Amino acid sequence: MLPQTMWLNKSVEEQLQTLKGKTGVTPNVAARIAFFRSIERGFVFDRNADYKLSGNLKLDKFTWLGKTQIVTELLLKQRYPEYSDKELQTAWAAHVEDGVSAIRNHSSLLLLASNL
Repeated sequence: MLPQTMWLNKSVEEQLQTLKGKTGVTPNVAARIAFFRSIERGFVFDRNADYKLSGNLKLDKFTWLGKTQIVTELLLKQRYPEYSDKELQTAWAAHVEDGVSAIRNHSSLLLLASNL
C-alpha cells in the first residue's frame, strides 16, 4: 500500500516542528493526530491537484504511522480505492496538512490533549 519511505510538504514539517517545540509532541505523533482529524472532518484529496511533497523529513512508514499503520492504510484504500501507492502517499500527506491546521496553534500539551 503506502511506500516504505514517506515525507510531507515542507510547510507542514515546519508546523509540526513548531508544535513539537510548544507541546513536546513529536512530528510523527502529531502527523497521526492530524491525519485522523482530517479524516473525521471529511476532507477528500483530489489527485489532480498540484500537491508537492517538498519536505526533508523522510521517515519510514512505521515511524510515521506506528501502531496506526493498518487502520491508516485501510482508511486511505477505502476512501481512494483507485489510487496507486504513490498517490495514496500524497493523499496521506494532504490529509496531514489539512488536519494540522486544527492542532498547530496549541501552546501546550494540556491544551492539545483537551481539544482532542
